Amino acid sequence: MARMSDAAWLMGAVAAALLSGCASSQNAGTGFPEVSSTTAVCRGNLRAFGEEPSQAASLSCSGVERRYVAHADSIAHRYSRCAHTFESSGSTGSGTMTCSNGRSGPLTYDRTDPANIKVAAILDDGREMAFTLRQE
Repeated sequence: MARMSDAAWLMGAVAAALLSGCASSQNAGTGFPEVSSTTAVCRGNLRAFGEEPSQAASLSCSGVERRYVAHADSIAHRYSRCAHTFESSGSTGSGTMTCSNGRSGPLTYDRTDPANIKVAAILDDGREMAFTLRQE
């Protein structure tokens, strides 16, 4: 009988942890870092990946916001939310990425196929954040 009680307590504790979101505090909430740019034609936000292979993302270009799913290629800072800019309206170009852990750096993008946008950034700690934004 005591084992049943212990098992029930353990299951309750696990359920409470899952429901409360036991992820890093950097993964909590919806606040994204700000990217300073007066010339950006697109601005995007990327939720923290955590241990997931993909995550919700958005991209707003010329005032039109689109929802994407970001599929990780190389994610150095998995528990940080990131914001990014695209500086030109061309199908390829550069921009900036800033993450909630204080890391930032230049990025390149290829939106030749607007439904599958490739993004890669090298942050100031030398680590890479690369992902594909897919409209799904």
